[in-house]
Amino acid sequence: MDHIDFDQGSLTVTWAGRSISLLPKEYALLEYLYEHLQQTFSRNQLLDAVWPLESPIDRTVDDHIYRIRKKITPWHPLVRIETVRGVGYRLITEQPKSEHNLLLHAPAFTQEMQKISKLYLKFGRGDALLALRRHKETLGVAWDTSFEILIRILEGDVRFLVEDERIPFSDRAFHLLYLNQLLDPHENRHYVEAVLQKELLPSVWQYELENIIIISMLMDWGDYDKAKAKLDFLSAEVSRQGWDGLIPYVANLKIEYDLHIGDWENLTIDIKDAENLLHQYPYQREQGQFNILKGIALNRVLPHDALSFIELGHSLLTESHFLPHLIRGISTVRYFAKKFEWETLSGRYDNQWNQLSRRIGLAQSKEKINELLQKHLIHL
Repeated sequence: MDHIDFDQGSLTVTWAGRSISLLPKEYALLEYLYEHLQQTFSRNQLLDAVWPLESPIDRTVDDHIYRIRKKITPWHPLVRIETVRGVGYRLITEQPKSEHNLLLHAPAFTQEMQKISKLYLKFGRGDALLALRRHKETLGVAWDTSFEILIRILEGDVRFLVEDERIPFSDRAFHLLYLNQLLDPHENRHYVEAVLQKELLPSVWQYELENIIIISMLMDWGDYDKAKAKLDFLSAEVSRQGWDGLIPYVANLKIEYDLHIGDWENLTIDIKDAENLLHQYPYQREQGQFNILKGIALNRVLPHDALSFIELGHSLLTESHFLPHLIRGISTVRYFAKKFEWETLSGRYDNQWNQLSRRIGLAQSKEKINELLQKHLIHL
């Protein structure tokens, strides 16, 4: 069983590479329970231990336990706080039991669960994937390393990407490049070009970087001709291969491209096309991103309506639990708000960015991300 690591300076607690942020008293309460594993404490005992110089009410303990339980949901059921009826609370930790689950040794079942997982991924249902993650031992879910890393990102903390050295760098590199693009796109360019030149990623991530994610990156860098060529190629390839999972994604890229180059006439056509496609392919991530892009397009003429669309998009991305898309969505608003000098919108989403980047550990990981990319991609 992995130990729970407590970092008092940042009030973060880490187990199995997954970190959560706590408030001061939540941190103190969880630390006390961990120091006395499996031991049951009454409310009064916990009040005396965690609030010795204060006069809180019994309900204070219940409220803090409730909040801690919500925050450590990604650790459940192996790490959990149990209620002992009529007595109080205790912290329980267990060894994973996946090796005893016979379902993991049934290939047909495993294949079906993988199909379900991919379907949830396709429709942008991160909440469903996280539910599978929490109960994977019971349900007999087995994912490869790439999928496991993605699910851990959906859990809402990216610090494990720089802290968990058990994961080979090649399996983390794509996500580190993605995050660094949002932190410092122009600095990130030489890292991306090193990966493209040397083909350092697993094949699935190498293809995604070279042909899909690169389009937004090129737009970030101002290379609009290259972005258009890549976008046209991807659009044709999606049609030729029948990759319906990427159809609304490509439609959103076309809107983003129009916004970058200021093609307002084509923008109206592409927004209408994307709306029609999203009726046919109702993927929550792409619906969220579309509403953000539509809101940005409207802000020139109807700022009040524009904000409604942007906030709807933000809400959909938050509900989807697809953290990379949420980060990108907020980053997109910030970029165009600054480009078009929309000060109110810029200030609003600068605050959203700062809050999110601190909560998920992105702000705290910025320097380490750069160090890792330098070490593995430049100083080879």
